[in-house]
Amino acid sequence: MTRIRIELIDVYCADTEDITGADEFYLVGALVGGDVTKAILTRPIKINDKQRKQFNPQDSVLFDGNLLPGQVIKGGLKAYDEDAGKDWSKYGDTITAISSMVSSAISAAGPYGVLAGTILSAATTGVGILASLDKDDLLGACELEISAVGPANEVREWKMSKKNTFVGWSTWDYTVRFMISRS
Repeated sequence: MTRIRIELIDVYCADTEDITGADEFYLVGALVGGDVTKAILTRPIKINDKQRKQFNPQDSVLFDGNLLPGQVIKGGLKAYDEDAGKDWSKYGDTITAISSMVSSAISAAGPYGVLAGTILSAATTGVGILASLDKDDLLGACELEISAVGPANEVREWKMSKKNTFVGWSTWDYTVRFMISRS
């Protein structure tokens, strides 16, 4: 059995989506592996061009659990710039809703038949409780499949960007780093 822990390291912003100042960057998603289903919703990070910021320590663990040989962690993340205010006091309820939606998706497909994209889709449906999600700017989506086999410590980067040649149009450039620890 392999213990896997996945933790966010930081986010680097080369270019914000908002042309007038800082973005309010946050992540939504879920990861499933072994007997662990982990809903993911980070609190917004105010970040500007050429800044590197760490995530709230309460939000930094994306997964922590055991996998049997041959098992993988599946799921993913979506990154947003918060444009519409949310009631972050409902954070706990939202995490519960994400877990519930993901569990339902797994029950319907079976633990081995469910795809990373299905988990990610269910996770972002569960976050619909934050009714303004559809008004926020989607910066990127990342499907993940992480094996129990690999180096003891592995840093991965998820890059997302949009470039336009038109002046004044929305562009962005972000890199999220996370650590995978196996023991």
